[in-house]
Amino acid sequence: MFKPIEISAEAIKAAATPLPEEAVNNIFKVMHGFYGNLFLSKFASGEVGEQGDKGIVSARQIWGHGLRKFGPGTVKAALAQCIEAHPEFPPSLPQFVALCRANAPREAYRAPQPAIGMSQALSSQYTAKARAAATARLEQIMTIKTGYIEVSQDLTGLKLAIANAVACAGGDEVAELRRLDAMFAPKAAA
Repeated sequence: MFKPIEISAEAIKAAATPLPEEAVNNIFKVMHGFYGNLFLSKFASGEVGEQGDKGIVSARQIWGHGLRKFGPGTVKAALAQCIEAHPEFPPSLPQFVALCRANAPREAYRAPQPAIGMSQALSSQYTAKARAAATARLEQIMTIKTGYIEVSQDLTGLKLAIANAVACAGGDEVAELRRLDAMFAPKAAA
């Protein structure tokens, strides 16, 4: 069995500062303009109080509380999207909150600050050590994966580098060395 709800619109209103009443009234006016009485009939209870229909007054309070974390620009952008997002029927409060959340400004990521401060000199030392370690590891990986070799800075070194590249590509380096030797061999005088 369901228990009766022990919270009223006034209790929700007191829990946090809602959107100003004028702003909520404007939202309801725009929604009424978009959807006509279809919007207001969702909330109408038929009981009329000093401020009008009690259901609509209560709905305005709930909407004011539900939209309290959004600024006026965000709410206006969400209202502008209502016709496209909800062309036939007016959105419920959760649907409108989702539109507001989609239009809310995003916060940029901020890296957490270290708990204990570090001097610039010490930070530079750690950075230099980390960079040297990463460079050494990268050179080791490149040597393993590419078969990197030291070669002399002459024609023989060039031939060895080309043969090594052919081997890394899956070719026959011996055949390539023979081809290069034949290509660069001195021509016999005829």
